[in-house]
Order: sequence, then structure tokens, then C-alpha cells
Amino acid sequence: MAPLCQRCRDTHDYFEVARAPLRYRNDGVARAAILLAKHGGRLSLLRHLARVLAETAPQYLSMREWDGLVPVPLHWARRWRRGFNQAQVLAKAVGREHGLPVLGWALRRVRATPLQHGDFEVRRRNVRNAFAVQRDLTARRLLLVDDVFTTGATANACAQALLNAGAAAVGVLTLARVE
Repeated sequence: MAPLCQRCRDTHDYFEVARAPLRYRNDGVARAAILLAKHGGRLSLLRHLARVLAETAPQYLSMREWDGLVPVPLHWARRWRRGFNQAQVLAKAVGREHGLPVLGWALRRVRATPLQHGDFEVRRRNVRNAFAVQRDLTARRLLLVDDVFTTGATANACAQALLNAGAAAVGVLTLARVE
């Protein structure tokens, strides 16, 4: 097992593992592509990035360990403005590639949150009580899917809600991780 990064040593996480194939750097290609896909409405680019995630995921995680994929939900107003949920697009590609169900119904964003910025504590406050579980998830091992892992605040808020609903474990798979 790889050694823990400094962030992981310093933070209590509700998820047991977090992996991302790409690095999200200020001057990086991954950052530019993700921002263009997400905020530029380039769904075809997002689908290409989703294939990259689906094809590379087994290099970072054992996909057989998970019972289902849970995309990080957007608030309905943001989803309506954007036209899609990037996490849902990513999760569907991973699910197709690895035969895992996408449990898009499992988690709901119950309040709008500001666009994330700032350090872990600011981000944690932004997403506190923002997620609710829709149904019983008892004993399921769930892999949370999102586009970018920045501080882990969103992943932690989602994982906590899923565990509180009975999930046996939560992992995190994102397209990119901020360095």
C-alpha cells in the first residue's frame, strides 16, 4: 500500500481510500480540460475524460471491491444551469466499463452551496449538512465519484452521509487531484 500523503495524515476522513489518475495543477492540461468540459459545456470532452477515468481506474483501485458507484450530486439549480452533472457522466462511464451499478438516487444535495474555494475548514463549512441519503444503503461498499479532489471536504461530507445511512464503506474515485 502506498504511503499516506500529508493531507491524509492530518485529516480524519470518513472514506477509506481516495484515488485519482490525473494531477490538477494551475498550469496543467488536466485542469484546463476539466474546466473547459465542466464550465464550457463541452460534454463530448467530458465523455472523453470519463473514458480515461474508466480505463485507468483499475490501476488505482480494485473495482471488484465495490457494490456501486455514487456520483457527487449537484444542487438542482446548478445542474439546470450547467445542463449536466459531471460526476454522473464520470460514474456512468466507470459503471459501464466495470459492470457496477450507478446509484444516482442514493445521495441528494439538499441545499445549494457556494462554489468551493478556500482551505479545508472553509470548504467543510460550505458543505456541512448539504447532503442527504435517499434510501437505505445497509452493508453496501460504495465508491463516490467526482471530477476533482481538492481538500476532501465534499468527499468527507458525502461519505459521512452514506455511512450514516448504513453503508459498510466508502471510497472515492475522482478524475483529478489537486497537488
